[in-house]
Amino acid sequence: MYLINRSFKLNLNSEINSAISEQNRFCNSIKLNITVMNKAENPFTYNDVNYGNLNKNIVSYMKYLSNKKTHFQVFDDSGRKIYDDFKIGAIENKGQWNISKDKVSYEVSEIKEKNYLYVNKRINMYNSYYRVSYIKEISWVYENYRYLCNVLMKLNIFVCITLVIIMIILSKMIISPVNKLIKSTQKISDGNFNERVDINSKDEIGILAKNFNYMTSVIEDNINELKESSEDKQKFIDNLSHEIRSPLTSIIGYTDYLITNKDFDEETFKALNYVYKEGKRLEKMSSKLMDLIVIRKEKPKMKYESIKEILEEIKASMVPRLRDKNIDIVVSSEESSILMDKELIIILIKNFIDNAIKASGEGSKIYVNAYLNIVPIIEIKDRGVGIPRDDIKKIFEPFYMVDKSRDRRNNGVGLGLSICAKIAEIHNAEIKVESEVGIGTTVRIEFNNMEVEE
Repeated sequence: MYLINRSFKLNLNSEINSAISEQNRFCNSIKLNITVMNKAENPFTYNDVNYGNLNKNIVSYMKYLSNKKTHFQVFDDSGRKIYDDFKIGAIENKGQWNISKDKVSYEVSEIKEKNYLYVNKRINMYNSYYRVSYIKEISWVYENYRYLCNVLMKLNIFVCITLVIIMIILSKMIISPVNKLIKSTQKISDGNFNERVDINSKDEIGILAKNFNYMTSVIEDNINELKESSEDKQKFIDNLSHEIRSPLTSIIGYTDYLITNKDFDEETFKALNYVYKEGKRLEKMSSKLMDLIVIRKEKPKMKYESIKEILEEIKASMVPRLRDKNIDIVVSSEESSILMDKELIIILIKNFIDNAIKASGEGSKIYVNAYLNIVPIIEIKDRGVGIPRDDIKKIFEPFYMVDKSRDRRNNGVGLGLSICAKIAEIHNAEIKVESEVGIGTTVRIEFNNMEVEE
């Protein structure tokens, strides 16, 4: 645009300078011819300019003028027309004539979609002033300007489209490796740790891909080691659970026999009693571990069972536990049946009620509600000691106990909720726990995508 504007101004100035020079030649020629003619007619006197002679001189000058796009207009100072070969019109801007003798002014006017340059000058001949307008069509200057602007615009559009295409191609070339990385990370997040990125470049993306593949290899190795370690631990626990039951039965039996049938001193009695209690705790832990083994290996037998009947059955079976702490269970249930393994669901609900009893004080109440809210929900609510917020996410981990001293007193081993999590997984259920310390705990078991029989 700078070059186009610069070219336009140079062409316009060239036309202006050429017009001023041509007008000066015209004025000087007219002055000289008029002077010669006046002297020839009246050699000893100075007369006024004869308008007829002036017109003849102008016509004679115009005959020899080669540029046919050049026109002249000559008026006296009162506005009387002396010569005018430009029939389109005279200059309308009167201010252009407010110029001193032999000075020029100019302007460009657009007339009938063509551009004309007006160069105006006042000349003095025999004490009379005349207004001379040199008029030249300079449409080519503006046409050339518009043409160049049009070319520039088309060129800009072409260049922009070309650049857009190039940028799209380049962006795809640049983004393609990144997209490969994104897809690989998605596959890895889904558990496919043998995924690798196939990018063979020597730039930063290539280095990133190489480091990413190395990181994935390390993660895969670590996960395989963890799986092997977990499987080894599980095998050990399974074997231990089977092998520990027989000696434990003997230990508990003989210890109970000694306590009930023999007289010992107080210290020996305490020691035997401690062995008996610890044996019972190990037996309970072994039983829980066996439950986990059975749940993990055996396919449950599903059939429709009444939720209300199951809750009433659980309440009746826990009367001795409730009587010890004077706790009441308030059951509220809608009539509905769910496709389930009854024995596993009983274990699930009893574990949560058992924890609620442990957490509740004497004389309190535990609320068990079963209802439909899009999906079947069983809710166990207590007003007990509550669970710290940081521990809620950990309570379903095997052997984890929130209050280890309290669970020890109740022969707890931290496996009950782990079993609950496995039972919920089998029934496609979700366990949600809300708890505040000192206020109580609410457990919701939501059976997602389970068929309900009204």
